[in-house]
Amino acid sequence: MVRSPFLGGICFYLGLLAFGFMAKKKKKKKKQKQSSHLHPEAKGLIVFALTLFLSLSLISFHHSQPSSNWLGILGYVVAFVFEYLFGLSSYLMVLYFLWISYKLFKDQKVKGLNLRISYFSTFIFCICMLLNVGAELFEEKASVLQNIVYTETATFYEPHPVIHYRYNLGGVPFYYLYIDFPIFNLQKLLSDFGVAIIFSMGAIVSFVLLSQTSVRTKLHLLKEAIAKLFSFLAKISLFFKRRKPAYEPRVKPTKPLFIAKPKPFEPVEKESKQSISSEPIIHTLEEKIPVQPIAKPIKEITRTSNSAFLEFQLPSPNLLTDAQKVDQPNLKKGLKKQAKLLEDTLYSFGIEANVGEIHCGPTITSFEVQPPVGVKVQKIKALEKDIALNLEAKSIRIIAPIPGKAAVGVEIPAMHPQEVSFKEMLLQYQTQKKMHIPLLLGKTVSGENVIADLAKMPHCLIAGATGSGKSVCINTLVMSILMNAKPDEVKLLMIDPKKVELTQYSNLPHMIAPVISEAHGAYAALQWLVSEMGARYEILKKIGLRNIASFNSRKRKKEEDPEIPEKLPYIVCIMDEFADLMMVSSSDLETPIARIAQMARAVGIHMVLATQRPSREVITGIIKANIPTRIAFKVASRINSQIILDETGAETLLGNGDLLFLPPGSSQLVRAQGAYIRDQDINQCVEAICEQGPPDYLIKSFDAMKKEDVLGEEAAPKDELYEEALEIVVQTKTASTTYLQRKLKIGYARAASLMDELESNGVVSAPEGSKQRRVLLDPSDLP
Repeated sequence: MVRSPFLGGICFYLGLLAFGFMAKKKKKKKKQKQSSHLHPEAKGLIVFALTLFLSLSLISFHHSQPSSNWLGILGYVVAFVFEYLFGLSSYLMVLYFLWISYKLFKDQKVKGLNLRISYFSTFIFCICMLLNVGAELFEEKASVLQNIVYTETATFYEPHPVIHYRYNLGGVPFYYLYIDFPIFNLQKLLSDFGVAIIFSMGAIVSFVLLSQTSVRTKLHLLKEAIAKLFSFLAKISLFFKRRKPAYEPRVKPTKPLFIAKPKPFEPVEKESKQSISSEPIIHTLEEKIPVQPIAKPIKEITRTSNSAFLEFQLPSPNLLTDAQKVDQPNLKKGLKKQAKLLEDTLYSFGIEANVGEIHCGPTITSFEVQPPVGVKVQKIKALEKDIALNLEAKSIRIIAPIPGKAAVGVEIPAMHPQEVSFKEMLLQYQTQKKMHIPLLLGKTVSGENVIADLAKMPHCLIAGATGSGKSVCINTLVMSILMNAKPDEVKLLMIDPKKVELTQYSNLPHMIAPVISEAHGAYAALQWLVSEMGARYEILKKIGLRNIASFNSRKRKKEEDPEIPEKLPYIVCIMDEFADLMMVSSSDLETPIARIAQMARAVGIHMVLATQRPSREVITGIIKANIPTRIAFKVASRINSQIILDETGAETLLGNGDLLFLPPGSSQLVRAQGAYIRDQDINQCVEAICEQGPPDYLIKSFDAMKKEDVLGEEAAPKDELYEEALEIVVQTKTASTTYLQRKLKIGYARAASLMDELESNGVVSAPEGSKQRRVLLDPSDLP
């Protein structure tokens, strides 16, 4: 048998591979580049026309009827050549050529075309081998395609003449290489199973390199699509099951054995029917029994049944929209130009430095400048404004030096800013190890995801001027929790003095109470958290555990108190416009915030404080010392940056989500671009969650509470010297703070506190200007 088809096909395939590598050698001289003056759109039209000709030829190809081809004899010959060499893989080549023409129309250029052709050639080679393996193993099924692929016949004379049809689904040269080469063929070397495994892996690897996508992301998207398909089919089947039949079979009426006389109406039955109500009984009790003060909220939160959330489904990432991609033409040339300009700028000031690695992030490009030995890094840092002037940059940030490297970092705005997709970050996080309270913050300068666990922080302080991206960051943090945690895993408590930023989350089943908007409501909520913290510590003390993680992962023992819950949810308190609340009642809020920040980590209570004005009056030393994790957006001055981060740098940020993140347990700032999520996406996800159940508030409303009713009478603090002060004031009929200070030998602050307590209990009157307080009790009224 003549092997010329095999040799011809191999030569053609090697020529296709060589095309990708030889194209690089044509770029050595600029004169040779100018030989082609075709516009990219003209190239796209030519490629599209040739692809259309090839596709029509292949579609109308009939092996035994050349005249039936839509494009005549020429179309038949072209289709025959492609079918002979590549088989059914020719249709994949048509799709690839269409993609090339589309890119030429849209982007005016196909990036890395030579390398892509090499990857595609490898992909076609693997697919051709797999098609031939399938044709050999499933010969009967392959016979259906005998008219649209090149078919050969072979006659075997021993022991009897047999005519055998070869369906070359993957092309004749590859078929010979696979099974019909006399000395060397892959079937003898690897067997059918080995050939299928090796070339399947080769096809997958070459496709990944060709498409430049992540396998995990594609598998996750495929999983989501399959789940969505099954959910849709289940809804359709349920719809048809609920439908009544169009007609019912007629049944002949039969005479009953006896006819029972109807009994007269009994009012007892009516009363019993009226006593049955679909509303919960506790709703009727609330109208008659007044709301009790919050004493031990742990009993309410822990008795919440987890069975209500067993069927709770987390919102699908498909509810979120994809980020808008921005084209980056001539990116490499632009980066090299900026690096050269940076080197020239430093050289003009007497610094011969080289630019090493370049990291291109979503909105920031970082250059690693390697100064020579003997040059002080402060000399480079002092040139910050001069470098910004020469690079025509809005603002730059110099890191001198980069931690762990012998280089100085120069960060400038990117030429083509990109939006950081919250959906993309969510899909990537769901393929990783889960966190207790994940916060999807954004992407670093090098393009890495910044994902932190609030349970390890354990509290976070956010600051930024108007329009810097602070509100978007808060919404991103809330959505990070909602998209990854069920209501029985994380509970939310939100304080929003502006009354417009967080109100859309009020009806979520995750909420402990509606969104708080008043200062006294914020005080009540913080006192509730302090009480909840103490109650949780009592539970851990009874069981002998140290933190909420070990409590939730324990195996419940039979001898445990039935009042102790099986699991405790994490509680996240998000407080927006913290500065406004501190201006109204700083003395009331600072103490509970400090207590929660110091002690609440072990029992799963965490806070996120956000402010627009990071001044020393707002972020006091006590609060700052207990919240090590900070996120700073663009601020107005260097002083504000020092208050929030303990160093400068936040004043040079670009705004619109550009942030500096101080991770827990680290002193090195991380610059990142915050993830962006649209209001439309937030509303869709919130609606999807609210459809699964109404809100289950533990507290009806914190704003409706009075300040004096927050802890109740039993929990109200009482000074040890109160009884002695009461006796002194009533016996002497002298109600003066300085008089108590002298008699009890205490400080003025404590004496004033005792006087306020006597006033609240009706012992003395309120101050009347310059007059002395009146004593309202007589010595006979004392117990």
